[in-house]
Amino acid sequence: MANAPDNFSAWLAKIKHTPALQSARLFLGGYSSYVSAKKYYELQKPFLETAMRETHLHPYWRKSQEDLEHRLTWQDMVVGRMSGMLQQLKNSQHDDFKVEKDKCEMYGFFERNGLPFVPLLGMWDQKDSLLSYLEQLRGEVAKHDFPLWLKSCHLTQIKREDLRDPLRFEKLREWVTKKWDQKPNDDARAWSSDAKQILDTLKPRFLIQTSYAPPYGDAVGFPKKAPVELKIEVLWGRAYLANICDYEAYALRDGTIERWDTSVFSRIAHAPVTDPEKTKEVKWLQDEGHLEKAYALAEKVCRSMLADQVRVDIFVRPGEPDAVMVNEISISPGALYKWHAQFMAETWRRGHAEKLFTPAQTDKRVYEEGPKEGKLSTGEKWFEPQDDDDDEEEDDDDDANDDEGEEEREETEVRSLLMD
Repeated sequence: MANAPDNFSAWLAKIKHTPALQSARLFLGGYSSYVSAKKYYELQKPFLETAMRETHLHPYWRKSQEDLEHRLTWQDMVVGRMSGMLQQLKNSQHDDFKVEKDKCEMYGFFERNGLPFVPLLGMWDQKDSLLSYLEQLRGEVAKHDFPLWLKSCHLTQIKREDLRDPLRFEKLREWVTKKWDQKPNDDARAWSSDAKQILDTLKPRFLIQTSYAPPYGDAVGFPKKAPVELKIEVLWGRAYLANICDYEAYALRDGTIERWDTSVFSRIAHAPVTDPEKTKEVKWLQDEGHLEKAYALAEKVCRSMLADQVRVDIFVRPGEPDAVMVNEISISPGALYKWHAQFMAETWRRGHAEKLFTPAQTDKRVYEEGPKEGKLSTGEKWFEPQDDDDDEEEDDDDDANDDEGEEEREETEVRSLLMD
């Protein structure tokens, strides 16, 4: 079976939004939430249709959703995209998925398009060079604000070490060596089989990133007014909703804040929690203008990608609405979005089925798109801008060396480097 999940968790993920289960949720107490989601969708439809017609769609995204016959749910659309990406990799070696799956290329894409992100200290494609730099970093405490974040561009985890402690630094060296050779996976997802074949092509590369006004994270219980991450779903260049991390809430474009609890009932019926006092905890995001700033940035990311869908994760800081920065993006989001998912899927599907977009005329890979020419390098000067004079010299003198080379593809493994 094509893209059959290869473990129980992946099978479970695949059935969570089947029509039969959705119908059962209506009778288990989710009807009012369904009605609210439908009304919201109807309000957003005119904006979404305009966005579809204004979208210039990259050939890669169009070809990833050519077969729509069985793509009815949100999960179906993500599974279909992964299948389409795998076929393009096999048939034509198109690796545009690197715009997200290779976090080093992802930050290169942000740089090419002038998208704000937390600054990097550098990138490394050789393990020994990275280990040497980490040793150097131990002696440069005064030059940096800690923590710094050591990220593997092809894996997804997070750990902490103190650079000052010799024993813990040795553990860090061992960790880098181990992770350098580790193969990524996307287990427990409905698209895990196809994803594995894509991720198997990735090559190791690491980066070190500075911090965005910590603390921040994905755990409930943060202070009432602290920096937070918004995970914004963008469809056809229109931000649809934002998942407010740390608060178990969705922000909608009409100003509604939907809070969700983690009870069994809420998980099954998709019933939101009505708690005005708790909702007040996120009012600062609206009152200070953060949401609109974040929506605009997320939409710019999607348009820069010439994409039909992307989730954009954005950091915001209390009191500074202009300090929004992109953390990362996802082209295969695992969130199910409660009752909103079926209407989001309908929107995503409709643009393709009715061909409401304009095909983009481009030969570039998605991760190469952007007005700023340049290439990724290794070390502290991780991005090398390329001006017109350089282009002409390369055209005149280096035509024989015009191959693109092999690009490193990765996801996100993070280790925080502490200097307390």
